[in-house]
Amino acid sequence: MHYTVYFSDPEITASKGFGKVAHLPCIFDSQPSYHRLGSEYLIDRGLGVWHPKLPQTLQPAAPPTDRTILNYANWLANFLEWAEKRHIDIITCTFHEHVYQRYQTELIRGYWSRDGKPLAPATVNSYVGAACDFLTWMAYKGHRARFDIPSKTIVVNVASPVSSRGHKRLTVEVREGTVRKNQTTMRMPSDDELQAWLAAVYAQHGCVRGLMCETVLMTAMRRSEIEAFRVDSIPLDPRRWHISNPTASDAEKLVRIQIQFGTKGPSYGKDHGDKIGPKRSILVPLYLVKRLHQYREDARLHQLNVWVKAVRGATQQHARLAGAIHLFRDEASGIRLNGKHLYNAWTGVPLPFKGWSPHQGRHWWACSVLWRELKQFDSVKKSEQDQITPVISHFAKDVIRLQIQPQLGHASDDTSFIYLHWAMDMLGFALPEQYRDYLDKESSSS
Repeated sequence: MHYTVYFSDPEITASKGFGKVAHLPCIFDSQPSYHRLGSEYLIDRGLGVWHPKLPQTLQPAAPPTDRTILNYANWLANFLEWAEKRHIDIITCTFHEHVYQRYQTELIRGYWSRDGKPLAPATVNSYVGAACDFLTWMAYKGHRARFDIPSKTIVVNVASPVSSRGHKRLTVEVREGTVRKNQTTMRMPSDDELQAWLAAVYAQHGCVRGLMCETVLMTAMRRSEIEAFRVDSIPLDPRRWHISNPTASDAEKLVRIQIQFGTKGPSYGKDHGDKIGPKRSILVPLYLVKRLHQYREDARLHQLNVWVKAVRGATQQHARLAGAIHLFRDEASGIRLNGKHLYNAWTGVPLPFKGWSPHQGRHWWACSVLWRELKQFDSVKKSEQDQITPVISHFAKDVIRLQIQPQLGHASDDTSFIYLHWAMDMLGFALPEQYRDYLDKESSSS
């Protein structure tokens, strides 16, 4: 038997007087029986009662989103099952001997994975981070002795609207032993590869799912943001569309809209099941806005009619109609399409290369914007690169900070170096020395 994450029936749980935690998951062990410590930890995290930094700040934490707390539960269940299988006592285990040298090593080498293959660095860090947070919580609650996690101080650049440089330097503590992936180079699909892949998505998964995937490519929105995209996220009246560059040709015109549902960052509650996150202004190509508007006016109405008439009774039909505020719906059933549907369509056809994902689609948008702006340097001779490289690098960083980061919803400048390296490779220029030094440090910590 495996450790499992379980959700109770919220109505039954609430009727027993536990409505405050009815939406939170719990963990069952291999018996199976209720894992008291693991489930208690999820309650404290889910309610914002405890946070890894809470013992130092003594300030209440914002409750995580439903998706985040589910991730915490799955990561913790993985560690607890590993500890039981390896006969590791969670009351006496240490970071170096057990969590770092054994648990993390087994994840990296694939000894503790479903298919026996090494896990991705980000996945390893998530599992190990969850284990460290849980063991720290146990110490904080008095269930075990102090759990020491060695850390180091790093300085990162964070976007700032009040800094004359457009960013500010922030000192943060990070766990030692964090697995780093060398992302100094990125692979992007060629135009032919991208067109073949997108055509396959449309052909095999239908126009709506294809349109969702294309929207990721053209706007760099996250899956959660596409999933929560509303019928009125684009103003219903085309006369109210705000064209940010009205003098450009129609092919280059961009429409500025605001998104807030499903965005990354603090949660300000929920609306129709969607997280209400920080507002972000993004630019959408006018031709895509027109296609989304046409879909909204035509095909979606038929899909919505199918969805509403699938139930009998005026009350139920009215309830379905009132709740149908999301844009993307399935062609056959009319049900609302979510981020999982998007991911399955994206990966459900032959990919340009292994690892091509909706997140990579966001990188593709960023690289496309940067490359479009840098085309003016195509004619520069490589013999002049000593003089032109500093100009290109500063210009590229301005594009990244002023155009790319706001659209992506990124605060940190770290990704800037990845896009900058990609651009210099494409141009055939050497990366400026100060950025090479930075990337070398990143690689050495991998």
